[in-house]
Amino acid sequence: MPAPQYVPLKFQPGVWKNGTLYQAQGRWFDADLMRWSVGALGPIGGWRTWGHDTTAITNVPRTTLPWMDNTFRRWIAVGTYANLYVYDSAASLFDITPAGFTAGREDADPNIGYGNGIYGQSTYGSTRPDLGIPEPATIWSFSLWGEDLVGCTPDDGNIYQWVASTAVPTDVVAARIANSPQFAISTAVTGERIQMVFGGVPSGGAEADRDRRRIFWSDSEDNTDWTASSTNQAGDHILDTEGDLLGAVKVRDQLLIFTTIDAHTATYVGLPYVYAFDRVGTACGPVCINAVAVAGPTAYWMGRSAQGFFMFDGYVRPIPCDVESFLVTEMNQAQASKVIAWHNTLFNEIVWFYPGDTTEVDAYISYNYLEKHWAVGTLARTGVMSRGIFLQPILFDADGNPYEHEVGNNYEDVGEDALVPYVESGPIQLGDGDRVLSATSLIPDVTSLGDITTTFYTRMYPTDSDTTHGPYTMAAPTSVRFTGRTCRMKATSDSNAAWNLGIPRLEMQPGGRR
Repeated sequence: MPAPQYVPLKFQPGVWKNGTLYQAQGRWFDADLMRWSVGALGPIGGWRTWGHDTTAITNVPRTTLPWMDNTFRRWIAVGTYANLYVYDSAASLFDITPAGFTAGREDADPNIGYGNGIYGQSTYGSTRPDLGIPEPATIWSFSLWGEDLVGCTPDDGNIYQWVASTAVPTDVVAARIANSPQFAISTAVTGERIQMVFGGVPSGGAEADRDRRRIFWSDSEDNTDWTASSTNQAGDHILDTEGDLLGAVKVRDQLLIFTTIDAHTATYVGLPYVYAFDRVGTACGPVCINAVAVAGPTAYWMGRSAQGFFMFDGYVRPIPCDVESFLVTEMNQAQASKVIAWHNTLFNEIVWFYPGDTTEVDAYISYNYLEKHWAVGTLARTGVMSRGIFLQPILFDADGNPYEHEVGNNYEDVGEDALVPYVESGPIQLGDGDRVLSATSLIPDVTSLGDITTTFYTRMYPTDSDTTHGPYTMAAPTSVRFTGRTCRMKATSDSNAAWNLGIPRLEMQPGGRR
């Protein structure tokens, strides 16, 4: 009888889901609510409801922006398809929706389903070709004009401002900025205190003249002056692109401007041209403007139809993604305009929340941009903000409830069952897989014995169905009994105690070549 072998269950950080399960040897193949950070594997931080006011926002939050005004009051702006709100630092909620605001769509309309084609064309039950004009879910774009909030939606098209110095927020709602362009897609404020508007027409123009490639900007320090003259810096520019403008983010002292197909920069050059525009990337348009997040001098985004991830650090570069094939299959492409990116500054992560097998956002993928690995999971968050103005990140669910994240180890939303973190490996085999292995015990390497259970799945051949063994509660050692050519491990815990999984070892007895 050959001597037992102790096989370390050591896997590369992050999840890999771009091929078959058998190809995932030496990798983690699935996970939920798990994180790899500085060599440690464990659950992500939990969450708790934020504030004392249990009244949730009406409709689904889509865009948020935290800021501090000149008197050190903290605010959070929250936009839905039909309303605009602000929270103060006491979590009191105020509706500042502009008078006459035109609501958009809570859900996207891909315009390729029943009733959107020519009668008699195609067959019942077949996927329709992309012949209609898709209409995305409505999202706000927010920026700051000094201490004041400015923003717009593409469905309403007006540029609004809310004056934060108002003594009592309920005294005033956001109002249209005088003389600003109309029928706009989005807006941003540059480092030169110039407000830019993407798409639309000059104030008083007709919607029929709307140009989805035209950029307007105001005079410096005056966002009510949009008419170019020899005495100001206002102007406009038609972007050289075949795509439709989506919006912009500030990065590396520039505006990084996105269309549906490419990326451009706007660099301040002063009079007479004011801004120089340069195309910096092609075939790299984001799935929506909310899918772009900025971490220091770098922007990261998800490409359209989840086909590729990109970064801009002075140059647009593709990011190799270990879960891209999985995402393309799992994401509800018809609702892709709801994707939202979050920079979790605490752990150097960019997290994209996306709609999976439902109409609403219910899942995520994350990228650790320092350690270059990916994770996946299920979590419904539609509005996001990073830590900074507030001590903890604050994220919103689709019911409008705000949560402080990375707090404790509770994984339960209001009115929902608690989620349970887990991680599942690819297969482990002895030698070249020509022998049957028999495992007799597991030597744990964990920080919290008794709180973690493991389950093992065995196969004789890669295309076999799994045979399940366990779950086993981890002890020192843990008695297990299973046989197969390959096995893989799942570790989980429904305890509220923090835990980490290191490199456990299996005591295995090689068997025959059958």
